[in-house]
Amino acid sequence: MSQATQLVSDEEPNVRRKPVQERSRRTVAAILDAAEAIVDEHGVNAATTRAIADRAGVAYPSLYRFFSDREQILDDLLARHTMAVDALALAGEQTWSVTSAVEVMNAEFDLHVRYYRDHPSAARLWLTGRLSESVIEFVHRRMQTLADRIYALLVEREVISTDVDPRAVLVAVELADRAMVVAYRGREEFDDELLKWGRFAVIAYVESLGALSRP
Repeated sequence: MSQATQLVSDEEPNVRRKPVQERSRRTVAAILDAAEAIVDEHGVNAATTRAIADRAGVAYPSLYRFFSDREQILDDLLARHTMAVDALALAGEQTWSVTSAVEVMNAEFDLHVRYYRDHPSAARLWLTGRLSESVIEFVHRRMQTLADRIYALLVEREVISTDVDPRAVLVAVELADRAMVVAYRGREEFDDELLKWGRFAVIAYVESLGALSRP
């Protein structure tokens, strides 16, 4: 498997003991499903451990057999969303007809925006600044791995030269993510005009990638 076909996220923000028994796995899935539904419908603040346990049909003390606190539940939900969007991106990248770096960044931008629109809890958890220490580290790893894979894809399809510094692609990925943050901040939906201007800035930068060779 080439670097360009690797999944972006195979790590989670918080390390917890994974349930082995099927019944326990179903309980964990029910807890995460409940947390997602609450955040989708009412926002992050509404997702208390009591509300999540009630929604999942899980005895309140039992929730703590699997999660240390509310933040770990939300961190695991964030990881689940991230792995889902990354799997969609991976599948898309294998079928896209890539003729330029701009095409790739536009496709990645569209895919992520579409996922966030379809899954409000993903947008609320990723784009609104939940700054727990484990999430910060998780986000940094995820962005770096995403950038590495996009760089490998561009090189593999001979869109850019290996002379281009891989860190230039990391900047493009971070710019795209930041554009989405700005377009979502303080809102329940994206501001389409801000998204358009953010995309314009990202594409203007990506068009210069060929000039960003290694020192």
